[in-house]
Amino acid sequence: MDILQSVAIEISLWETFAGARGANATVFLATVVAVWIAARFSSVMIEKNANVLARVICTAFAVSVFLLGLNLSGWINGTYEGHAGALAALDMANGDLDIGAGSLQFIENTKSGNMLSSLGGWVFYLSGLLIAVLPLWISNDN
Repeated sequence: MDILQSVAIEISLWETFAGARGANATVFLATVVAVWIAARFSSVMIEKNANVLARVICTAFAVSVFLLGLNLSGWINGTYEGHAGALAALDMANGDLDIGAGSLQFIENTKSGNMLSSLGGWVFYLSGLLIAVLPLWISNDN
């Protein structure tokens, strides 16, 4: 592969990554709003002294938001790991021709996964779930 072809492919990979990041950001913002809605529904249920069926429905909604958020965290991490893999494959296909320094650093930073991002996703969505669900089932009288 010649240098111009390699550069064109590398730029194309980064453009694809940038597009995916925009989509991931949009879905993340949607899940943040969904977490807020779940917490708000819970608050309204408590204010209205909702019956058990309504609390179960609200809990099911909060759990679905939690699962959707964890799925999104997987998509985001998959985007990073997939992009790093594609850049690494390009580097291998190039032989002696190196890809850009930024791409090499991205591969190095991403090859072992992103534990901080995974942990952050778990903590964010789990705390949102607990904020929405615990007040429904635990009385202030306790």
